[in-house]
Amino acid sequence: MVRRTFRLVALTMVLLALATATGYAAPPIMSAQGAILMDAKTGQVLYDRNIHKKLAPASTTKIMTAIIAIESGRLDEMTRVSAHAASTGGSSLNLYPGQSITLRELVTGLLLRSGNDAAVAIAEHLAGSTDAFVDIMNQKAASLGAVHTHFRNPHGLSAPNHVSTAFDLAWIARYALTNPTFAQIVSTKETNIEWLDRKGGSQERNLRNTNKLLWMLEDADGVKTGTTNAAGPCLVSSATRNNQKLIAVVLHDHSRWYDSMQLLKYGFDNYDLYEYIEQGAVLAALPVENGMTGIVDALVAEPGSLVVNAADYPSVAVEIDLPEKIKAPVYQGQKIGEIIFYVQDKAVKTVDLVAGNAVEESTLSKILLTHWLDTMRRLSGWGLL
Repeated sequence: MVRRTFRLVALTMVLLALATATGYAAPPIMSAQGAILMDAKTGQVLYDRNIHKKLAPASTTKIMTAIIAIESGRLDEMTRVSAHAASTGGSSLNLYPGQSITLRELVTGLLLRSGNDAAVAIAEHLAGSTDAFVDIMNQKAASLGAVHTHFRNPHGLSAPNHVSTAFDLAWIARYALTNPTFAQIVSTKETNIEWLDRKGGSQERNLRNTNKLLWMLEDADGVKTGTTNAAGPCLVSSATRNNQKLIAVVLHDHSRWYDSMQLLKYGFDNYDLYEYIEQGAVLAALPVENGMTGIVDALVAEPGSLVVNAADYPSVAVEIDLPEKIKAPVYQGQKIGEIIFYVQDKAVKTVDLVAGNAVEESTLSKILLTHWLDTMRRLSGWGLL
């Protein structure tokens, strides 16, 4: 025990020495089995600890359940709770068989109170069965690039091969937080939902968010707690300061509240977001040689932003690499240039510029066909055809 304590102190001293020498603050030391700090806009990883280690995610699973429900566009539908859903163990909304409740209220209960019964009721309503819904969850995870995640249920209760990673959960949360409905619900400390009791009487039921970080950290605005015996305490959290949103994930961490606060504070105190141009923006109109149209839009393929250590922010420079013109044919989505970000004269990131529209090559037959079609349209417009 003495030797282990000595090693921890020695490691802390080394990290502090390195931080002082480089101007970078030392990241927090934690005992989480998996942890990550990610910038929400760029996806840059600012802290990592076993970020690709497969671990039980507990109720952080419900992030995926919720976003699928929200994206279904069916939140205002009434659902009927099955006996199977009502009997689900663990944390619960205390739904009862035959209860009528909107999908929106189920999602709110799912995210704020972590209702396992709500998760099953959502799955059955949207997909007919939990197995069919889990297939949708896994397809969605794969499409997002969460390649180390495999779900076996919609709630996160322990099951063989029900796993995710710190990176995947941050990546899924990053996607989910772009949805305004999801972001609004997970940032809510307390709310009321409509509740029909067993006698059919209508009343309001108060829901208080299980995410204590919303009260503990001023900038906190999400996301989801989780705890099982297999997973230990888990937390996917988010916070926003000025124009920057950060996502922290800690898995199997008995100091999840403190560690998450330290991770988020570390990010805000030491990193700044340099924003150059938004994803999807038109950076330039590029002339097209021998094309049926004369220009093609150069679109920014991903966020034109960069997270840098605060001390390096003044040294960020941007270079645009685009040809003076491009030769037809041009295909929509084709890479036609790039944005290059430099920090202290060193290239650290590139963002592709892609063609926003297709441009066919100009040939005599195409010119004649276009001229003929234009003539027909004019004659039709004049009522001569």
